[in-house]
Amino acid sequence: MQLSRLVDLVARVRQTTKKTEKVSLLADFLRQTNEREKTELAALYLTGSLPQGKIGLGWSLLQQAMGESETSDALTLADVDRTFEQITAERGAGSTDRRVALLRRLFARASPNERQFLTQLIMGEIRQGALEGLLLDAVAKAAGLQPADVRRAMMFCGNIGQLARVAMEEGAAGLARFSLRLMTPVAPMLANSAQDVEDALDRLEEAALEFKLDGARIQVHKAGDDIRIFTRQLQDVTVRLPEIVEWSRGLPLREAVLEGEAIALARDGRPRPFQTTMRRLGRINDIETIRKEIPLSPFFFDCLYAEGHGALIGEPYRRRMDLLASIAPASLIPRTVTSKRDEAEQFLRQALDQGHEGLMAKSLTAPYEAGQRGSHWLKVKQPTTLDLVVLAAEWGHGRRTGRLSNLHLGARDPQSGRFVMLGKTFKGLTDEMLAWQTEQLLAREEHRDDWTIYVRPELVVEIAFSDVQESPRYPAGIALRFARVKRYRPDKAAAEADTLPTVLAIFRKQRGEAADSVLD
Repeated sequence: MQLSRLVDLVARVRQTTKKTEKVSLLADFLRQTNEREKTELAALYLTGSLPQGKIGLGWSLLQQAMGESETSDALTLADVDRTFEQITAERGAGSTDRRVALLRRLFARASPNERQFLTQLIMGEIRQGALEGLLLDAVAKAAGLQPADVRRAMMFCGNIGQLARVAMEEGAAGLARFSLRLMTPVAPMLANSAQDVEDALDRLEEAALEFKLDGARIQVHKAGDDIRIFTRQLQDVTVRLPEIVEWSRGLPLREAVLEGEAIALARDGRPRPFQTTMRRLGRINDIETIRKEIPLSPFFFDCLYAEGHGALIGEPYRRRMDLLASIAPASLIPRTVTSKRDEAEQFLRQALDQGHEGLMAKSLTAPYEAGQRGSHWLKVKQPTTLDLVVLAAEWGHGRRTGRLSNLHLGARDPQSGRFVMLGKTFKGLTDEMLAWQTEQLLAREEHRDDWTIYVRPELVVEIAFSDVQESPRYPAGIALRFARVKRYRPDKAAAEADTLPTVLAIFRKQRGEAADSVLD
């Protein structure tokens, strides 16, 4: 299948704000992908995913790969996938240059619209309106299945490409294979955000409150002495976590599926920086050495399956909590149950005082909604804010069509006087803010490309975020995590915006480094 057909579909989906029209367009397209690879790749690309996961290409490398288009045969989805496979396989000395060369050859064969799509796909910025929920409805429509059945199957499949292919090829009989099974990971239930504990309790009334640990989410499957551990992306990391394997073998049940967090703790029991936990989880060689340097501790918050009880995802959270407490009482995430604001505020202070991110607030009556981000789980955090400068903005899609939406954010470098990009966000913007910023940014336009307006760095915006993380995408090597707009600051000049050293200091503090250390 030609890439141009997928790109054309994306443009058509972006042009309509009606959900039914989006679903019909996607369904019609899926019916034409009657080969296994075509269906899987199309479904993944439409939701902004790659079969290879992250392929290690940031914005600077994408810029290096840009060149002149060449006349050649039309690109196919298989061509794109083959190139990404080759890029992922590159290792060792000179691999960066070889990756850029592979991407340059791919871009040379692509039209401008195809380049734009590929760039957004690589950067994880596909926002054409074909998000997972819409595509699942389209799969159901294309295959003649009930949407509820397709969504239920997705809870246990976790790979929308595979699900789309099975639904199209095998129908209801194929979907029936997707159920909770030991040693097969379940797509994790996700949380939305609450403004504060009062907002969380207003929405949930009585709730289970738990410390929000900034660790690596894990799902432990136990069948006798056979243990498997999966990440939130459903990656098998069993061999990387021998201490958690040993812990799991000591559980009082032969069969269980538990969910929790693996986290690196300091000697005083306080959490080490998130990057430390991720460095340990990412190590695939010399595990015993890194285990001694960065041991991980497991803490659990849910029980999805238990010997003698079977699958529990349809049970209310209160029952799953009680079972978990009887299975692993010494490894529970700290929790309390309350409907009172003062008790919730006190518990939040305890979590923050002990170095944790905040709280999770969970409905006591809700089932486990695998792969879904609903209103039954809410996260309550104390966000950090920075005053940053808008460097550019991208045109919006769907109901934001015709408005400048996704903001490019920069911090001031006092040495050069320039602004260094730290990431993008389109979150937190009201309709009024969208209208205002479109007018203001167009008045400051310096130049543009097909989808981005680059502006004079004058507008200051207050950005809330959870933390700062390493990122090869941006020139300083760091980016804001979970950034969202709080408000514009017309009272501030760009020269008063927060500086790059301020952001680097936050990053170093998170990593537990001295304030005057140098970022490598």
